[in-house]
Amino acid sequence: MPFVSETIFPASMWEIFKHNRQEFFQNYIDDLPKIKAVENKYRPCLYFERLIAFDSCPHNGNQLEHIISEYTSRPKVRRSMFQASIFDPARDHVRNAQLGFPCLGHISFVPNNKDKTLVLNAFYATQQILSKAYGNYLGLCKLGNFMAHEMGLKFERMNCFVGVAKLDEEINGKKIGKTSPVITPLKEAVRKALQSKTES
Repeated sequence: MPFVSETIFPASMWEIFKHNRQEFFQNYIDDLPKIKAVENKYRPCLYFERLIAFDSCPHNGNQLEHIISEYTSRPKVRRSMFQASIFDPARDHVRNAQLGFPCLGHISFVPNNKDKTLVLNAFYATQQILSKAYGNYLGLCKLGNFMAHEMGLKFERMNCFVGVAKLDEEINGKKIGKTSPVITPLKEAVRKALQSKTES
């Protein structure tokens, strides 16, 4: 799971370059060939690359830098500006039967100037709930914390919208589906949590 989260936000690299986001961004770009070579299995799955090196966009394709710069220079600017795309029609509208990337298509950041807080919204066309969801949520929350820090705000929450939640997956060579006994404890725990929330 940790690697899944690092594809969205490389927190381990940010720890090294904390307080200097320009060095952080540049080192990530410089290290991309090494990152892709080491994690060959996940070669196409670098969401953070799309966030800071998207073709034909301000700040040399760095969508995060654009959002941070616009907000810090004029906090009352329209909030609809604070959006970042992952899905790229030029690269991703292909005729393949299946694609492993990108499931995450879009992110929006919503600053609240009154409370000095930031909310992150993430939009997934599909999501593999068992094998990827936790890592995705962790990476998005770390990205939200980073953006809030750089915008001078406090990260309040992350909202995740999923078009198709996939529970039929193969994990460690075993086929796991919606009726698999392996996930029965998980389903029971979710039901119990929802019930206690309804009662309170």
